[in-house]
Amino acid sequence: MGKNRYVFWGLVVTTLISALDTNIMQTASPTIVKQLGGRELFAWIFVVYMLASTVTVPLYGKLSDMYGRKKLLMISVALFTVGSILCGLANSMVSLIIYRGIQGLGAGGMVPLSMIIVGDLFTIEKRGKIQAVFSSIWAISSIVGPIMGSFFVETLTWRWIFFINIPIGLLTILCLIPYKEQIEFKKTHIDYKGFFLFGASITLLLLATNVSEPLWYAVVGVIGLVLFVFVERKEAQPFLPVTLFKNKGILMTNLFMLIYCLSFFGTSNYIPLFLQEGAHMNTYKSGLILLSIALGWMFGSTPAGKWIIRFGYKKLFIIGSVITAISGLALYIFIKAITYTNLFMILTVQGFSFGLLFALGTIASQEFAEPNIKGLSTSLQMFLRNIGTSIGVMIMGIIINHTASIVIGMQNVFLYCFILSIITVILSFFIPVKTPTSSQNEDLVSTKNKIEVGV
Repeated sequence: MGKNRYVFWGLVVTTLISALDTNIMQTASPTIVKQLGGRELFAWIFVVYMLASTVTVPLYGKLSDMYGRKKLLMISVALFTVGSILCGLANSMVSLIIYRGIQGLGAGGMVPLSMIIVGDLFTIEKRGKIQAVFSSIWAISSIVGPIMGSFFVETLTWRWIFFINIPIGLLTILCLIPYKEQIEFKKTHIDYKGFFLFGASITLLLLATNVSEPLWYAVVGVIGLVLFVFVERKEAQPFLPVTLFKNKGILMTNLFMLIYCLSFFGTSNYIPLFLQEGAHMNTYKSGLILLSIALGWMFGSTPAGKWIIRFGYKKLFIIGSVITAISGLALYIFIKAITYTNLFMILTVQGFSFGLLFALGTIASQEFAEPNIKGLSTSLQMFLRNIGTSIGVMIMGIIINHTASIVIGMQNVFLYCFILSIITVILSFFIPVKTPTSSQNEDLVSTKNKIEVGV
């Protein structure tokens, strides 16, 4: 990794604080509500953060293609840190919700921009290994986060779940300062009108998943998206270029990842709940099951870059989606009487397919795109993943809530996921192979060697 090690660790820390924030909040939020009051606003602590961090993802990608990744990442980390300070000082539920929105505005750029910088700095072969590290951080944070949340609440105060982000945010910025980008960025017109229409429409559609009467939010959101398409067709420099969707590789990869995240990826949110309520396991043991996904993810994503060079995208997408479908079918059939060990093994296999396909998706979004829209292409896929996961988790919650028991509910969830996984298997056959030639690989290595981190 050489001169890029400081940048790499900066990106790791960036991913760490983003992952920990989500998991710590789940543990500490009941205590926060008890002290600040406003229980009726409880859900908005999470909703406003999700909205702000999701809607801004494509904008960060667009701006990074114009002004550089480093500046935008440092701004997003700074914004997240300022939001954390304000959250720690909040004295009412309303003020906390506003400050969580500011935090979310920063969080929207942290992980996508980190992935874009990885795409700029490292060859295809290295990216799989690096994404395995980042994925492991998310998995480990899902277990460590709740423990840290409990520690801060019981030993110090809930305010420290936000104040802890201050030194971590400063460390991230210090690690990024030596990074000197060697890529030329072209400043162009920003279609703020298109971004506003797009952002407002997506916000309304996401709100439809979190309100008691979602119909009007959904209808207005869809109308807004239709209007967005008409406006963008007349725009000389649109917020989302039409060329992005004319590219078969980008179009099919994004469609695949959207449906994939609608299916099995959100099940990890409910498996610990299933073990606690259905099998009467303690919190620790039920949470530990998620290590199976992390373990499989590492084995799937680490060699992904080398496999792309050897086999191409299409075969790997087919293999990954078929593995997901088979493991999902096994979960549907055996979930009622499954042992902890067997569940761990099946989830490890499924984690392998998660790791492989997410690494493939990220690398494909970068390699299929022209250099001047690589940032937008990468962030667009991450945006679609977030949308797919959010809607998928909401659908799973509805399925579980409308069944007699958590066991039957999870079986129905796996049936829903299996049906969607069949669609991803079909879509995988339409993804281009586009294996880089040896000469292209040499160009990639050459490009990587030219990028230096100044001290």
